[in-house]
Amino acid sequence: MIKASALATAGAIAFPNVMLGQSGLSANSKVNIAFVGAGGRGKNNIQALARENIVALCDVDEERSAEMRAEVPNAKYFKDYRVMLDQMGSEIDAVVITTPDHMHYPIAMWAIANGKHVYCEKPLTRCIWEARDLRRAASEAGVITQMGNQGHTYAGLRLIQEWYAAGILGEVKDVYHWTNRPFWPQGYLSRPSEKVPAHVDYDLWLGVAPKKSYSSAILPFNWRGWRDYGCGSVGDMACHIMDASYSGLGLGYPEWVEAQGTRFNNNTFPSAMTVQFGFKTKKGTDLTAHWFEGGPKPIGIKNVPTDFFRSDQYGRDTANGTFIVGEDITIYTDTYSSSVRVFPDEKFDEIKPNLPEKTLPRIKGGPQKEFADAIRNGTMPGSNFDYAAPFTEVALLGNVSLYAGERIEYDPKKMRVKNVKSANKYLRSLYDYNKEFLPA
Repeated sequence: MIKASALATAGAIAFPNVMLGQSGLSANSKVNIAFVGAGGRGKNNIQALARENIVALCDVDEERSAEMRAEVPNAKYFKDYRVMLDQMGSEIDAVVITTPDHMHYPIAMWAIANGKHVYCEKPLTRCIWEARDLRRAASEAGVITQMGNQGHTYAGLRLIQEWYAAGILGEVKDVYHWTNRPFWPQGYLSRPSEKVPAHVDYDLWLGVAPKKSYSSAILPFNWRGWRDYGCGSVGDMACHIMDASYSGLGLGYPEWVEAQGTRFNNNTFPSAMTVQFGFKTKKGTDLTAHWFEGGPKPIGIKNVPTDFFRSDQYGRDTANGTFIVGEDITIYTDTYSSSVRVFPDEKFDEIKPNLPEKTLPRIKGGPQKEFADAIRNGTMPGSNFDYAAPFTEVALLGNVSLYAGERIEYDPKKMRVKNVKSANKYLRSLYDYNKEFLPA
């Protein structure tokens, strides 16, 4: 649990107010960007923003960051994000965070405290309280924010929004989401102990997390399966896949959540899990969003062919996706809601003449470009923290129900589980933050 002193420290930070529309950049100028995390997904973010001015790369692993350091030789290299911001604060407009989940909150808070715009990979944070506090801090500072959620920029999501609003789907009572994650180890795992390799600054990698032994079974990739550092499969993928229902259908917070998983322990997540989220739609009707991970998939879905998961004719990759079950049609969309398909097939010709106009703006260039353009224009991207924090909270409630061991009823106004009081501890961090990694 976070101690009261840590809460007070985080809540008392004085944030500069940057104010939207006052970025100080011309329409043709480049954004000065620092990247925290230069390997793995960090590489993709660096390359996606290569046309901007990359001024700094920060990574605790000299070996994994070597490729990007060579590709961007003029960027200064750091291992510690705090040192980077202290030394280069005046040269940095924005910070892009691509680290394990447990360091999203402290790095973003440090960047915001220094008046920097922030792009942070999904999930926004590792626990619900962090998401709420980060949203508060960003709002008070007036900085431009973006959660790395490429699907939120794609056309398919906008089609779902437009079709649902126009009544093409009719009443939706059930939505089904599934993922093939985890493809890293989860379950009832023990933690090996090994010598820290010379190319890794392990203390900086741990950051706010408890001081535990190094293990190559966790670093550099498999940390998602460990509760000190990640959020499991629902944390990894729900902020992509569930956007089809959360944004597509305009959902808010669930009234109840119930999760079931295979065996796990206090350090890990289960290797397979299902979750049901009970929502009220804006029309006041009940809607259940079903989540499947680690192997289970939805079956017997209205209008969907029985060979859907056995045939390659329904898309390049059906290992992840969504079914939105309407009154007469069911929509299938992929991992990132990039496109939609109507089942049964013959229904599409029937509804095609009645499809609504494309009224929602389409985004060109993906979330990274949207972020940089927003800084230039003094606008706010679609996947900003006001959207990303509640969305992350919805996803993480799946884990809260799993830990609670039963169905939970949720009060979002009070950020409180109403019926299982012991579950409220899971809304916050289960370890005491190492506060030297948080801005004072």
